[in-house]
Amino acid sequence: MQKNPIREVVFIRHGKPLSAHNEKINATQYAKWVHKYDKSVLDPASHPKYKTHLDDSYIVVSPLLRARLSAAHYGAKQIDEEISYLKEMDIPYYKLPFTLRAWHWVLLSRALWFLGKKGRFESFKYAKHRVEKLRERIEDLSETNKRIVLFGHGMTNYFTSKSLRNNGWRLVQKDGDFWGVTVLQKVE
Repeated sequence: MQKNPIREVVFIRHGKPLSAHNEKINATQYAKWVHKYDKSVLDPASHPKYKTHLDDSYIVVSPLLRARLSAAHYGAKQIDEEISYLKEMDIPYYKLPFTLRAWHWVLLSRALWFLGKKGRFESFKYAKHRVEKLRERIEDLSETNKRIVLFGHGMTNYFTSKSLRNNGWRLVQKDGDFWGVTVLQKVE
């Protein structure tokens, strides 16, 4: 009797961006922080806690710089595909009348975003739609590539993983931190 082949999807979150400071800032400064974060290189002190192998894997990256730099730092010899759907869900920013630490702004803004508050960025509804397109692409790729490694972003990785689990994939490992590795498997 032949052993059932296992398909595997590995999400690797990018390394810590150099601009990921947590100073106290107002709403205008926070909007600038978001723009700098989106274009940031990696913090040279940021390294993977451990590495999963890339052998015999189809390597996919987000179009954002921090994901492409992370793949190179991780040791990816070649990128098989760049998928625009894999980019991070936009980090929302709102004009609110107070000062917070940058990561508190992220948490508050994400909460408002989840509740449907709109702004000059993609809506949560659109971001979830984009994640569904990404899930479809991953499942198509998994038909011909038994192991797919995606260098992406925290929120996109989380929601795509959740969508895959809702479609029969099993969570084997989960880590959403910078350089975190999340692994899902499906038996054919």
